Amino acid sequence: MRCRRPRPLRAALLLLLLAPALPATPAHASGAPLRVVSYNICGNMCSAAPYDNGKRLDSVVAQASATGWNADQLFLQEVCEPQYDEILARLAPQGFQGHYGPTLSGLPKVCGGHPYGNAVLVRGTVGATADLDLTVGGESEPIRVPCVRNVLRGTANWACSVHLYWDDGTRAAPEARRLAEQAGAWRDQGLPVLLAGDFNHSPHTATTEPFYSAGFVEADPGNAPTFGAKKIDYVFFGYPDLTWREAEVLPLDPAISDHRMLRAVGGRD
Repeated sequence: MRCRRPRPLRAALLLLLLAPALPATPAHASGAPLRVVSYNICGNMCSAAPYDNGKRLDSVVAQASATGWNADQLFLQEVCEPQYDEILARLAPQGFQGHYGPTLSGLPKVCGGHPYGNAVLVRGTVGATADLDLTVGGESEPIRVPCVRNVLRGTANWACSVHLYWDDGTRAAPEARRLAEQAGAWRDQGLPVLLAGDFNHSPHTATTEPFYSAGFVEADPGNAPTFGAKKIDYVFFGYPDLTWREAEVLPLDPAISDHRMLRAVGGRD
């Protein structure tokens, strides 16, 4: 959420309560489920004490570590590029690849002049990347969504890290419609899609409704708060063949972010 910055880049780009803990290693007859983490790590704004950048990076890496929660895909928002670089370097030996999508760069007060944006990291091969420019005009920074086409356990899919605008919905709603349209086009091509991140708006509002309407299934329908008393972070599964989904919101860690981490699992019976 937030990050109202001075001036946007000019370059154009291509085109979920604190729930019961999810089992560490859920077992299902059809094979291992898809395990994902969505986390707005507040990598620029949450920089002064008591925030701890080392703990922030360790926490993200632990979610994907084979000795930790063993996530398959990580969706991060409000990330400084050096933070992304270190996370990827630490997870690459475990088979992770990633894509970083900057929204701002070269501003001394934003990530010390380093690029600032969003990221997606996935276990397995990345066959293609896309940077969806959802900006409709009037935003104080570009709204761009990095996506990867990933092959996970032999199945190709698109995975996108989402950070929509933090207004009253005037701009966020059309941004959401653009994203839902592109994600729907990928699904029409037979590719499952996973959208996760900070949507900055409540469930079933004009901003989030396009995803429900397009057939995406939210992993956490319980409306657990992820930012203060609000639920604004989501995992939307666009996987028609999944038969179950579960999610949990972890307690706020005030040394890392002003958002709570959202973890989700989806699988087949």
